Amino acid sequence: MKRRFLTMITVAVSSLAAIAQPYPTTDNIVRLTDQNMPAVEYFTAEKVKLPEIYANAEYHIYNDDIAIIINYKNPQPFVVTFYNLNTKKIIAGFFKKGEMMYVGGQMRCNDFVVANGISHTVFRFNIDSVLAYGFAYSPAVTQFGTTYASSLVYVDENTIVMPNSQYITGDFGVEGLPEFILCNAKTGKPLTDYKQNNKNFPSNLTQRSIAYCNSKYIAFWHNFPIITIYDKNFNLLKMYRDDKFKDNEVREENRDFLMKNIDNFFTFACQTDNYIFANNGRGHISREEFEKKGGIQWIETTDFTIARLKNQEIWCFDNDMNLVRRFKCKNKLSFISNVSYNEKSKNMFVNAMDENGKYCLYRCKFNK
Repeated sequence: MKRRFLTMITVAVSSLAAIAQPYPTTDNIVRLTDQNMPAVEYFTAEKVKLPEIYANAEYHIYNDDIAIIINYKNPQPFVVTFYNLNTKKIIAGFFKKGEMMYVGGQMRCNDFVVANGISHTVFRFNIDSVLAYGFAYSPAVTQFGTTYASSLVYVDENTIVMPNSQYITGDFGVEGLPEFILCNAKTGKPLTDYKQNNKNFPSNLTQRSIAYCNSKYIAFWHNFPIITIYDKNFNLLKMYRDDKFKDNEVREENRDFLMKNIDNFFTFACQTDNYIFANNGRGHISREEFEKKGGIQWIETTDFTIARLKNQEIWCFDNDMNLVRRFKCKNKLSFISNVSYNEKSKNMFVNAMDENGKYCLYRCKFNK
């Protein structure tokens, strides 16, 4: 993945011409500006102290006091740990060193979904059941084949929906590709035959993360300042555009896609009973800035990450997919990834990188 990313950045020093839009379009576009969006709510991030064995990991918080920690690089002793912040004790732990690689977790209401990118396996934890049964709990397991995406939703107990990683619009020479794929939640197999993309590899270009509620899907586009909303039959209903930014210019070369600028926009952050949270990186680094700061060598520095996401916001949507709140951190944090929100207490936590490039857990304190 790193090599591919560096190849894309290297090409950024040459002039690229936009050739088409890789995403679907609709006449119902809501252009979001400072004039028609909710006002930004600013918060100060306070670091939450955790035992050293859980340092530099991925953190999610449930009901303010349960930390779900993922650390596949240095599991102590588990890759996935449920830890009580009040009692300082482990509630349950899953997977030992070497059993899981490249693991990520997503909080979706009372479920915690863990995706293993190497084995294409997804584990679904019911958090309340983990708290009740502890180490005796066994998550639901779905093993996928070649059809796999790390962001997915359970429409019901039998059906999983995920973005089609090979989707791209017909402007790029492949007609009839589905934007989404339905799979059997037990077997991981697609529920119908789908047209395959044998022409190009658009997964880095059209990377999306999704959420589902009220028979609607919302898709967050990572490389473009857009969000697309669909009905239960995947008909495109509406598109949001962060109107502060223009589309990245891309071109197709040797079946791959190369982007002129380094952009970072939307990713799913978490879902509660009544809200869906997404990170909007609002990150745009031009070719000129990239060259001025040192090019490829700059990418390896913490300064690059900070510069890339210095304008990052957290956006909150209600269950009808309306943008209702915006948050921004006053600290010099970078790469806010996971968000945890308690609707009862109104407390919010974030997982972010500190000034030393280490991932930490933070509690958000809002201005009154």
